Amino acid sequence: MCKPYFSTGKQQGMAVLAIVAILLSVVTFSTITTSQNVQQYYAIQKIRQDSASSRAILKKQLKRVAMALRTKSISTVLSTTNKPNLSTTVHEQSLKGDEQQLLTHYEVSVSHSTESIKYKANFLRYPALLRLPTAAQLFSWDNQLTHWLFNRNMAELTSAFFPNSVTASHCQNLVDATVYWINGDCALTYSDLSHTSSSAPTLLIVVNGDLTISANTHFFGLIVMLSTTAATHKLHLAPSSSIEGAFVSNVQLQMQISGLLTPSAQVLRNLQAGTEMGKIIPVPGTWYDID
Repeated sequence: MCKPYFSTGKQQGMAVLAIVAILLSVVTFSTITTSQNVQQYYAIQKIRQDSASSRAILKKQLKRVAMALRTKSISTVLSTTNKPNLSTTVHEQSLKGDEQQLLTHYEVSVSHSTESIKYKANFLRYPALLRLPTAAQLFSWDNQLTHWLFNRNMAELTSAFFPNSVTASHCQNLVDATVYWINGDCALTYSDLSHTSSSAPTLLIVVNGDLTISANTHFFGLIVMLSTTAATHKLHLAPSSSIEGAFVSNVQLQMQISGLLTPSAQVLRNLQAGTEMGKIIPVPGTWYDID
């Protein structure tokens, strides 16, 4: 008489086990699905992070190449800025400005070998000495001088405008350079300028100071004397010394000229075209993001 009871209990137990098995299967499936979704999420996130990293690397490379083009040839730039997995191409076009300034237009493209990303942008290289002194400004003064020469007001013009300039508070033991920015008095001797010539001239900017060019010292290039105070500054050109090129000022100077003044447009053009005078800017509206 007990067999039906045990038979019924056995059936119920089997039914419970079946339900538990089904629930375990559902939980297992849900766990697997959740794990797959998590893995897929992290995979997508990694792809996004890698893509963002590649884009950042390309933008940095584009800027690095553009800055190097300011003072270096294309071949030198490509060899010195070469990076793994990056490809860089540069096309250039020589132009001339309204004042016959030498300009260079660059089209720079960078791409990533493992990502289908490419950036392209155009840049213009131009001289920091944007315009040469006029005939009226030569060996004279003009209160709008900095705007004419450098397209900067006096208050905006600093040594930082000339990236490779030497900045000092005097002219003793100057290192060789193309651009000098001197805050204060400057006394030049032959040894200070032995590295210069008519084909390798110098830009000397003296701010709030007097300038003395010693005997037997020859300056090639452009001297710009700037004053931001009411003080009157002096220019002394000693006997047997010379300035070939020009000197200009934004205020009237007290001058003692015993040496030779030789205006030279060619020397000034050589200075303007010099590598160290180069500046570079992006051309607005030429940035392309090519996926």
